[in-house]
Amino acid sequence: MNDIQIRIINEYNDTKAGGYCTKCGNGLYDQHVKTMTAERNKLTKYLKDNIAAVPVISTHSPLNWDYKILGMVTGQSTTGTGVVSEFTSSFTDFFGAQSGRYNQKLKAGENMCFSQLRLQALDLGGNAVIATDIDYSEIGGSKGMLMVCMAGTAIQLNNVNILEKETSEIIEKLSSVNERYRRLMKYG
Repeated sequence: MNDIQIRIINEYNDTKAGGYCTKCGNGLYDQHVKTMTAERNKLTKYLKDNIAAVPVISTHSPLNWDYKILGMVTGQSTTGTGVVSEFTSSFTDFFGAQSGRYNQKLKAGENMCFSQLRLQALDLGGNAVIATDIDYSEIGGSKGMLMVCMAGTAIQLNNVNILEKETSEIIEKLSSVNERYRRLMKYG
């Protein structure tokens, strides 16, 4: 058995070993790969369902926040607008209305960027993002591509209890869930 297979078995096996014979090792490996896959899926679902609890704010120095700066985080999203969006947009522009299709695409791009900032903050050991800036741009000339870019400062909020109780509990759990997820992802 190779080193990664042994490490996966040892991750879930009560008895740790430096090696396993193929007779018992293959069975243990198959069993623990299924366990690991199920755990990763559960962790991924928790992260997706709760990542929005990580605060992303534009304020540079939030009132009463005690924090340590960890570093810059960024998010980018590029979306094609498509021919139908182009046509309906020019039609609504003619009448001075807003284009719902463009707004939906921009909102989806924003949400993607927010998630990227939050996940990067967690990866750095943080639990919030401050001093966030959002930029919008059309790229590719007349090709109809919209870009949303965000940048902010990942921080470790020391007094998480300043947030709502439910939010602070979720943020605490998100950190440990993300750490465990990253550990399992090292196995490939």
